[in-house]
Amino acid sequence: MKKIKFNCDEVVFEEKLDNGLRVYLYPTNKSKNYYATVSTFFGAEVSKYKKSGKTYDITLGSAHFLEHRVMDFTKNKEAMKKISEYGSLVNAYTTYNGTNYNIFGQEKIYDNLILLFDRVFKANIKEEDVKKEKGIILEELNMCESDPYYKLETKVLSNTFMKSFVKYPVIGTEEGIKNASAKELNRLYKDFYTPENMFIVVCGDFDKEEMINFIKDYTKDIKPSKDKISIIKEKEDDEVSTNEEVINLNLNEEKTAICYKVKIPKNVDKIRYKLALNLAVGDTFSKSGKAFEELRQNGISRFSSFSDEVNGYIAIVFKASTSKIEVFRKIVDKYLGKLKLDKDILERKKRRFIKSFILSFENIMDVEDNITSDMFDYKKIINNSDVIVNSLTVKECNDYLKTVKVSNKTYLTIE
Repeated sequence: MKKIKFNCDEVVFEEKLDNGLRVYLYPTNKSKNYYATVSTFFGAEVSKYKKSGKTYDITLGSAHFLEHRVMDFTKNKEAMKKISEYGSLVNAYTTYNGTNYNIFGQEKIYDNLILLFDRVFKANIKEEDVKKEKGIILEELNMCESDPYYKLETKVLSNTFMKSFVKYPVIGTEEGIKNASAKELNRLYKDFYTPENMFIVVCGDFDKEEMINFIKDYTKDIKPSKDKISIIKEKEDDEVSTNEEVINLNLNEEKTAICYKVKIPKNVDKIRYKLALNLAVGDTFSKSGKAFEELRQNGISRFSSFSDEVNGYIAIVFKASTSKIEVFRKIVDKYLGKLKLDKDILERKKRRFIKSFILSFENIMDVEDNITSDMFDYKKIINNSDVIVNSLTVKECNDYLKTVKVSNKTYLTIE
């Protein structure tokens, strides 16, 4: 196994098996529990791909639908009974970047791993089960659509991008869910749930040699795909798709969102660029920031923000529950348009970032999330985030911040 010096002097062990499956182990005595996950690089962003000279369009929501059918314990009540007896917890989630299957527990780690691996590596999707699942997922979609915050976030991203995968939510559309078929789901499972397109992460109290030998033995008969698959991506346009939209729903208070579409400049380190942007936005709009104070003085205290990378762009989203929509827009525009870090602020933000990162190693689920997020985002572990943050300079950060143009944005209001 390859020993990787992870962030903040922690250690992760990596091994790439003969079939291409990558394994990451974080053994620690800080916890008596364990958290194990299996992930595939198949998420909602994959909408078209080519295999053996043939192009396939993917039904919207298929990655999420596939997650439901793979992680199905209703067909195996004995397995679910064992998990309950062991006091373990199983779950799964799908993002744009991939799908993750996980189990958390304290005892019988290898028995639990077999239960998890059997679901992920031995799925058998039948048409009658797909038909039954449609109603469940449609109900989930209806619940999401009735949530104004979900509606606000997904719709503003859709209005920001022209051709990107975020035009549609991870769960898909009503039409896509109704059109799901066992034939397509089995093809996608065969094409994307292959060892060279997957990775395993295990964090917690275990012996690393025993663990890697167990995983090798379980997966020894899982063969890599013989066919090369290439993902087809649309080239995104610089402009936003829709400048402004108003939606009418039965709400007690208006809600609004702004999404700024920032193109990542060529020849910059994306990790450093995103870190600088997040540090500056976090400082300006945090509870101790100038923007927060002005928003609070204007009676706007219920707001939040987040940013995400999408097809070579950074989407910076601000959401608020307020009737003072114009005031909110002007204040956000004002402060986002003049983002700047001085030496004292940058050093303070660096210290907070490193402290938060160090504390994350006290929780094995946070460690797994750090590893899996890196893999989904970069196809590798970023094992020097602390070094990267500490090496950021004021000039470098401010040069990055000058690329943020507040004119390229979209507004969404839910009345």
